Amino acid sequence: MKLGARGVSRSVKALSLCVAVLAPATLAAAVEPARACSCIPPEPWSYLEKADGAFVGRLVSRTESGNGRAVLLFSVERAVKGKIGDTVAVETVSSGAACGIETSVGRRIGLFLMREGEGWFGHLCWQVEPEDLLAAAALPSPNGSGPVALFVGGRFGAARTLALDAKGRTLAYGMGAGYVEKYSVCPGGRRVAELVTAKPSAWTSYTVAIRELPSLRLIRQQPLKSKQWMGDPFRCMDASGEQLVVFMSDPDLPRRARLVRFTPPRATTIWRGIASYGSLGSRVAFVQVPRRNGETVVTVSLRNGAVEKLGTVPVHGVYQLVPNPGGTRLAGHSSEDPRLLVIDLSRRPISVRTIADPTDFGDILWLQDDRFAYFGNNYSGADSQILVYSAALRLRARVSGWKPGDMPALVGFTAYGVSVKGPLVSAKLPSGRLRVVRRLPGEAYTIASATR
Repeated sequence: MKLGARGVSRSVKALSLCVAVLAPATLAAAVEPARACSCIPPEPWSYLEKADGAFVGRLVSRTESGNGRAVLLFSVERAVKGKIGDTVAVETVSSGAACGIETSVGRRIGLFLMREGEGWFGHLCWQVEPEDLLAAAALPSPNGSGPVALFVGGRFGAARTLALDAKGRTLAYGMGAGYVEKYSVCPGGRRVAELVTAKPSAWTSYTVAIRELPSLRLIRQQPLKSKQWMGDPFRCMDASGEQLVVFMSDPDLPRRARLVRFTPPRATTIWRGIASYGSLGSRVAFVQVPRRNGETVVTVSLRNGAVEKLGTVPVHGVYQLVPNPGGTRLAGHSSEDPRLLVIDLSRRPISVRTIADPTDFGDILWLQDDRFAYFGNNYSGADSQILVYSAALRLRARVSGWKPGDMPALVGFTAYGVSVKGPLVSAKLPSGRLRVVRRLPGEAYTIASATR
């Protein structure tokens, strides 16, 4: 295989960078200059291992050297691999259509290199975002296999998201600033939406980011105009990530709420009214309207905003109501009169069961067999637990050792948890012991299952 008039060194084969497209693209330098270059997005950890050199820098100048080649001079911000000084000259194919490096003077890029004699050679398919290259140098190489099972959001060097397999091993890193508050897997499972803030739990300004799965490649970002959020307010509604629904509250009037559909670049209010909390199902939102004798539960269609009254829960301070996988029940807990509750949606008016809440606060996640796990937090200092209940609110099992502040997620019948300074932990429910899975490469603020 030839690039211009020279033979390519062993590094091209070692890198295996554009297996299907490199040969025809490079041959095009001599015979078809108009052919477009097509590159597989680089996987920086594997590329860094195989490359002869790598750096982050900015283009200073470009000189055509003949024979279909050009020499690009870069100022080096950071040499990641290889003996690279403050500046480096990189030879490439002249034509971007033949996969020659394409960048403008002053632009910051990351680039993998191979040795050609005493010099360096680069290629458009080896060009990456600087943050990705720096992360590859700072973070452990992904070692997971299989589909994405979990997302963990936090601060991991240049990354804010980890994609993990079912054993808790890293599959990919999602680069970017800020902190993820929520995840929502889009229908079809090929994309995931992130709700991002500048600081964890800041409740200031939000951005939605759409990533490709399983690579976590960033597809787009969209700022959202909101100052405060409630409950579990965020859902991706279509496979492309173009339609998102958010349950929002007013920062000055917390009980004045809206359901908003975001489609780039537009925001449409589906419903507005007085509400305590809301949660999102696949087709409707479950909204809690405060009343003197409790809280009235209504559904709001995510398609057209149509409202249906379901009935009243006879307690106040009910936190988000979590739908079960079949959409036939809701589970939640109240804070003013601490109680757990389950609502049967098959009846009109709805049927409500309650029992005393044994902890200060907690998170609820449904299992696949119509039981739910209550991840209780005793902030008074007592040992927190995972409590497994039937839909009839009968206690079936408990797991000790759950720590206050841990965020939970479920993959099948396995519960996972993270906290800011703690490890990734797991327990097989209903009664398996809590165990440490691994230490994470940074600080974790949230976790979510990749199962929609």
